Amino acid sequence: MPLIRCSEQKRLTLEEFYKEFIPNKIDNFVDVGTPMLNVLKLLNDTFKETTIYGLTSHATLLLLNQNSSLSPWFVALNGLETSPNGQRNEYYIEYSMTSDKQPWPDAKIKGGTTSLDELRKYIIIAMNESEGWSDSNELKELYKSIKHANQ
Repeated sequence: MPLIRCSEQKRLTLEEFYKEFIPNKIDNFVDVGTPMLNVLKLLNDTFKETTIYGLTSHATLLLLNQNSSLSPWFVALNGLETSPNGQRNEYYIEYSMTSDKQPWPDAKIKGGTTSLDELRKYIIIAMNESEGWSDSNELKELYKSIKHANQ
């Protein structure tokens, strides 16, 4: 199932929202739009059955398991272009630890990569470890395939 934008932010689709972060050629702004469009495509290509809601906070994409901005976010994603020709992008991920694994309240795990293949693995791990989608068989299978590939 494609990533669904939280209904409280329905003015633009997620794709339309991130297209607004692509600078025109005259500006010297960092491009966060193109890398985040890559993230949206990655999520939509990876998850065909799992319901994921996307809520944006500035340029950050928060992944929720409910269609409400008041529900907790489990995974946060950011991307940015780090070379002027668009040849290198950086992706950042953060997820909430479950209360039984937290060394302190609200503990989070953060990481980053320049590879979309690695980001895909990190997203699957983050979604699984945060337990936000514990009822998703698709996620369980994806997580299992990652664990087997790393053995």
